[in-house]
Amino acid sequence: MSLSVPDEIQHYEKKIYDLRQLIEISRALNSTLDYEYLIQAVLDMCLAQVQTLRAALFLTPELDSDELQLVSGYKGFELNQEPESYRIPLESPLVSYFLQNNRSLTIKEVEEHVGEDPSVQIIRSMGVELIVPLKSKGKVIGLIVLGEKAVGGEYPDDERRFLVDLASLGGVAVDNARLYERATVDMMTGLKNHAYFQSRFREERERAVRRKTPLALLLTDVDKFKNFNDTYGHQAGDEVLKAVARVLIDSARHSDFAARYGGEEFCMVMPGADEETALEMGETVRKRIEEMTVEHEGKEMKVTLSVGVAVLDVEQDGKTNKTMIERADQALYVCKRNGRNQVRSYSSAPA
Repeated sequence: MSLSVPDEIQHYEKKIYDLRQLIEISRALNSTLDYEYLIQAVLDMCLAQVQTLRAALFLTPELDSDELQLVSGYKGFELNQEPESYRIPLESPLVSYFLQNNRSLTIKEVEEHVGEDPSVQIIRSMGVELIVPLKSKGKVIGLIVLGEKAVGGEYPDDERRFLVDLASLGGVAVDNARLYERATVDMMTGLKNHAYFQSRFREERERAVRRKTPLALLLTDVDKFKNFNDTYGHQAGDEVLKAVARVLIDSARHSDFAARYGGEEFCMVMPGADEETALEMGETVRKRIEEMTVEHEGKEMKVTLSVGVAVLDVEQDGKTNKTMIERADQALYVCKRNGRNQVRSYSSAPA
């Protein structure tokens, strides 16, 4: 049955509106490489575009993983188990179907096209109504699952097509962000790597100089780290580094970022922080390290940390990262020379 002229006009106006929405969504998704932010953005966009209060993402936890896992930032679903227990193998009939078909499926349609499968039972147990594949480079990297519509009824075809287009944009953005994260993160500790540190530190330093705002750098070193490797083995040393990294990550403010400088040395860049704030952060980290116990193969290891602090000097640091890093390193050296397990700033450290 053909549409009347007013209905046809309304139909094309809706198409134009949807295309504009997708352009704006594409701009938003491609404006960042922050993996966690993108996951939340995809879910929020789904909630904003369709009338449902429940949305969640299944993603491969690692690039080379053989299964999809429910991401913890789900919206609205009431689960009986921890998110990581909801897993779908990439070789399941459900994922295989989406590999061949770029369309959304209701839970009823899944049963028709896929049949009974453990993966379908997992999704059904959550109360999922619609499933949308998240693809990148011809592969299924995830699934968007949505609950029933808040107003009842089925998802109309135009909403389902829109969600598939949104998922296509989201899949590429999420995959790119994950590749970027792998390239910039030290895989053992989870901290940013040295190359990222130098690049991001330069950006923060130039911004602080331009805006005339404070900037602080903490350079830390695990005291007598060689002893852990020599006494307990290199795997024990790795556990120490991981434990110290977790403290740095947990201690950092929202605006800060921590990185592995090299070996057993770590650093933290603190935009907007003056010397007093940086010294307080250094002392917080030092105490938390001193109070923790690292266990490895039944042995308990006590760890201490020395921290050197430097703050931005516009005249010295306006053109290079090197001078500020050197001052933090000199303050760290004073800590080592004076007994370790302490925090010193360059301004208070003896020459």
